[in-house]
Amino acid sequence: MKRKEAIVIVWLLLALNNKVKGTWSQFYHLRGRLIFQEEFDFLNTSRWQHIITAWRGGNNEFEYYTDRPENSYVRDGVLHIRPTLTADRFGQDFLYNGTLDLWPEGCNVNYNGGCVATSEEDIINPIQSARMRTINSFSFTYGTVEIRAKMPRGDWIWPAMWMMPTENRFGPWPRSGEIDIVEIRANNDFRCGNKQMGNTIMGSTLHFGTDSKHNIWRPTHYEAVLEEGDFASDFHIFGLQRLPQSIRFYVDGILIGEITPPDGGFWEVGQLYRDPGGPNIWGNGTTMTPFDYPFHFILNVAVGGNFFPDGCINRPFPKPWSTRTKQQMLPFWEKRHEWLPTWNLHRGDDPTNALQVDYIRVYEYDPYDTIDWYWYQRSLANNLIVDSERSHVYP
Repeated sequence: MKRKEAIVIVWLLLALNNKVKGTWSQFYHLRGRLIFQEEFDFLNTSRWQHIITAWRGGNNEFEYYTDRPENSYVRDGVLHIRPTLTADRFGQDFLYNGTLDLWPEGCNVNYNGGCVATSEEDIINPIQSARMRTINSFSFTYGTVEIRAKMPRGDWIWPAMWMMPTENRFGPWPRSGEIDIVEIRANNDFRCGNKQMGNTIMGSTLHFGTDSKHNIWRPTHYEAVLEEGDFASDFHIFGLQRLPQSIRFYVDGILIGEITPPDGGFWEVGQLYRDPGGPNIWGNGTTMTPFDYPFHFILNVAVGGNFFPDGCINRPFPKPWSTRTKQQMLPFWEKRHEWLPTWNLHRGDDPTNALQVDYIRVYEYDPYDTIDWYWYQRSLANNLIVDSERSHVYP
């Protein structure tokens, strides 16, 4: 047991030395009892609860969320979450002059007037999509997550598979934490400076802090890049391990980042003792607080918003809105002839703008379990690289 653990540690350190690429990978997997298994034979709405709201989230996105079957459905054992056009349901004039009243549809998030949207300052949310969560059915604290999924393709699409605390024990976001298992920008060619930020790169992140101004994520953000192809071309396995002393993120069995907090916990990781200062809000917890409590799954596809920075270059057409202006959805919608063709929206049974999830499995953490090695050929992921400038082991 100790010898295997030593081998694992050495391999992980080697994997994060500059760049890693290969044909075969080994997945360090603490095999515990299978406590959650979602194979998506059908869309179980008792397990997955839809968010229904026009609230644009903390990043001012352009969609509203619904439980309509064109936005979330299962086909051939695969969950599809895809954005569509609000105008396809209500007509284009509705965006400029209508009122989107979601109370009759079961609106369950009324934050910032999310149950009724009007066109007073901007047009009605031009995109219709889906967000689902397991807040009422499944949460866990420690264990291993495996998600086999294929990312969507299309300009300004933002898929996310993530986790939030089932109870905000330390207060509102980000005081109680957030775990982003995988996010991408689905653009084919989106560059910020000399860095590709499109669908060839994925990110995993922990968010924590005292308030939205002190939202810490940079020291706990990890990325993996495909040198050839992109994450919309095939399925990949995205992994998360939540352990009593650390959190690890994987892609196709390759460790892309790990955080083991010091004695000062995440308060020290985020240097929150400097700014904003004051008492440690997690001081009575462990080094893993606030990430040592139950979190639940969230799956969604957003569009637009602040996740796409200003000043970056999108090819072949530039970003159609600015995050500095009040009206963002209007210029986005009026440039739809530029971005809509990249969505392949009406491609029948194979819409490329959909997030596709094959399965989600969670194995319970067992401190007395043995270590199993999982070997499998990464036939399409053998060009995955982990760059030390983008990913690391903390500290």
